[in-house]
Amino acid sequence: MPANLDPRRIPVAAVFAAIGEGWRCLRHCLQPAVALAGVFAALGLLIHGLLWHFGLTPMMLPFAGGFLLVGPALLAGFFGLRRAHGAGQRARLADALAGFRQAPRGLWVMAAVCTLLLMIWLTDAATVYSFMIGSEPPTPARVLRFHAFTSLMGAVLAFIVFCVSAFSIPLLFDRRATLVPAVTASVRAVFGNFPAMLAWGLSLAGALIATALCPPLLVLSLPCLAFASDLLYLEIFPPD
Repeated sequence: MPANLDPRRIPVAAVFAAIGEGWRCLRHCLQPAVALAGVFAALGLLIHGLLWHFGLTPMMLPFAGGFLLVGPALLAGFFGLRRAHGAGQRARLADALAGFRQAPRGLWVMAAVCTLLLMIWLTDAATVYSFMIGSEPPTPARVLRFHAFTSLMGAVLAFIVFCVSAFSIPLLFDRRATLVPAVTASVRAVFGNFPAMLAWGLSLAGALIATALCPPLLVLSLPCLAFASDLLYLEIFPPD
């Protein structure tokens, strides 16, 4: 492992400091960050509307949880905004678009893997739904049992995605590593900072699932957490 991919250890307090700094960064990049996150909030509203229309409201939680699987693929645009702000420039929506344009091929491979896992997750959740609820009236007991089982399934899948993508995405974005070394470094960083990463993972899951259930709130939570993710990456893998 190259020296610049050797992860540093950070305390749990660094996670909450990064979230606070991510919020302050959001305040300085508010318009472009909200505009970018608004696209995903609108998509979330559309999905919620379709689930409500077809009487599949118990599936709202699995769809919200699925956002944790595909979320890493959305970070390039927010990285572009935060890097522009960090350089003392006025962040613009063009910086977010530039972030997507400059993303290397390895990052898009990770995005494709995350999207594939999302499809697998939604297919599995739909299969469990058909067995546990199906065409029967969704009684509270059945819905609770369905959510408990799918949450356990989703937690395992989300943890795997978190380990391989938490730091590989920014490492690929900065072209500091190719795909396999970036994934290896990400897994080492997660297990080498397990208490801090557990706090970070739970913060991500709680905030994103809660706000994905109310999509308009994603316009604030998504950029704040994306900025915090970039800051944590720079703490664990400081630039040369």
